[in-house]
Amino acid sequence: MRRRSDRQIRGDLGVYKCIIYDEQRLQETIRRSKAAFYEAEDCESLSYADFLYQQSHYIQKRWWMMQGILLFFLWLLLVLTGSSFYVQRSMGIGASLFAVLLLPELWKNQSSGALEIENTAYYSLRQIYSARIFLSALVDLLFLSLFVLSAVGTGTMSVEEIVIHFFLPYLVTCCICFRTLYSAGKSSEYLALLLCMLWCAVWTQFVLNEKIYEAVSLPLWLVMTAAAVLYLGYWISRGQRGCREILEVRT
Repeated sequence: MRRRSDRQIRGDLGVYKCIIYDEQRLQETIRRSKAAFYEAEDCESLSYADFLYQQSHYIQKRWWMMQGILLFFLWLLLVLTGSSFYVQRSMGIGASLFAVLLLPELWKNQSSGALEIENTAYYSLRQIYSARIFLSALVDLLFLSLFVLSAVGTGTMSVEEIVIHFFLPYLVTCCICFRTLYSAGKSSEYLALLLCMLWCAVWTQFVLNEKIYEAVSLPLWLVMTAAAVLYLGYWISRGQRGCREILEVRT
């Protein structure tokens, strides 16, 4: 290969001229490029329906299966015992266990230390928790509807008895779970489990005491149930508003 002289090389370099770009046009190109990029990213983002569907894949279905099996076992126990007095009054144990089975999924993000990471995602931490709660509520509503229809349809329990012996302890257990879910403590999951066990023991002793049980009228039972519903709704909404407070470091 023939070597080129320095004069030839300088001559070739002189052919190329440095083109000066207009700074204003360059900034305009950058701005339009960013706008086109953001527009393309926004079009590819998930819709709320797709987001819910995606979140459903992250929920372990075995907890829902265990809830369904538990309700079926309670209904079968009522049928086999002829709606026994002690079985009805002890349903609060099953109701509390039904609510406790929500703990592993609702606490999964917190126990695995994924809150800080999920807080930087496109969908906020509040939306992620809302999706999990909404999906769990839909499944629980389906299971509880089937349980109530089966119990009332077979004549094993009346609607008033189901409200008192099942839904009231269930709602109070949910209040305990959501009250501790949004606390900043690392051991809130274990605290919730301990409080649920204590509540279950107190409730069982309360309903099995005939004198105390008969002293409470039906309107008072319904008022306590309504109060539990309102208190549960209050803590869910409050937790959604202050979901960032459960992070280790506040943003």
